Amino acid sequence: MPKAELHLHMEGAIPIDTLCALARAKRVPGVRNPNDVKKRLAYANFGDFIRAWLWMNTFIRSEDDFEGIAYSVLRDLSRQNVRYVEAFYSPGNYLEHGLTSQGITESMIKGKQRAERDFGIRCRLIVDLVRDLGPEYGRDLVKELEPYVGRGLVGVGLGGSEDRFPADSYEQVYEDARRRGYRLTAHAGEVAGAPSIWAAIKKLGAERIGHGLRAYEDGSLISYLRKNQTPLEMCPTSNVRTGVCSSLSSHPIREYFEQGLLVTVNSDDPTMFDTTISREYSILVDSFNFTWDELKQVALNAVEASFMPVAEKEDTIHEFDTEFDHLVAADASPG
Repeated sequence: MPKAELHLHMEGAIPIDTLCALARAKRVPGVRNPNDVKKRLAYANFGDFIRAWLWMNTFIRSEDDFEGIAYSVLRDLSRQNVRYVEAFYSPGNYLEHGLTSQGITESMIKGKQRAERDFGIRCRLIVDLVRDLGPEYGRDLVKELEPYVGRGLVGVGLGGSEDRFPADSYEQVYEDARRRGYRLTAHAGEVAGAPSIWAAIKKLGAERIGHGLRAYEDGSLISYLRKNQTPLEMCPTSNVRTGVCSSLSSHPIREYFEQGLLVTVNSDDPTMFDTTISREYSILVDSFNFTWDELKQVALNAVEASFMPVAEKEDTIHEFDTEFDHLVAADASPG
């Protein structure tokens, strides 16, 4: 089925073979083959997950690495019939190695342009401010990367430690980003509760909510999300693997869909969470009993919630409609 993905972190989606090649090129001890990388990325809790992530960052040392990263991530997504991606990237994680945000951005744009030529997959980038680095860093980054807005960079996001760094302090950063032409999304309601989602909406003016898992804590928030059709970038496997949701069976994605919320499904950090966007759609079928019509609606929700220009969005909706009609006519299995 044709797909669009709106909540994907480039660094968390790097294919294992690409990670292995990077690690071997940097002579990382103990890495001889892809299985060695898989072992190092295994984790039992959130603390282990952070340690695995930091280990991975140690051998991404050149700005040119990011061209290959973007290309390989989009290559793998294209094999799943993903047509469009809005991908987060976090330059702040690499500045201590002497890299620059502009250099990383330019390399990402080169990689995604090459993937667009080779595979036909379209991609726009969203720079992640990372709450932990502070509003001053975010303010500087938004200003520094403004020349790339509309040239491959489309928006700004706010990841990092949601529970320790509330969104309120980023209000002026987001206002500045909006004035400079960035589209706005923010992680909220993943680790922290409904007030975090309200802050992203009311303080930051976020057009989409990353995760939104805990919106159920506030009935008035559910009503607001339904009335305003504020998109939720939901990531079921991610939520279970990080422990913010106890199990797939307790995940609210089906409930939110039935309540009329604008739900999308995404893979977040697929390499780290051992998933794919195709698997996330399969989960909708296997764990939540989504029908073909409902899968189509979720896929179209992602297109509608995207930051595509209107004409491109209309063309993509038509493209998806046509492909889904062919799939249903062929009585293919959902997924």
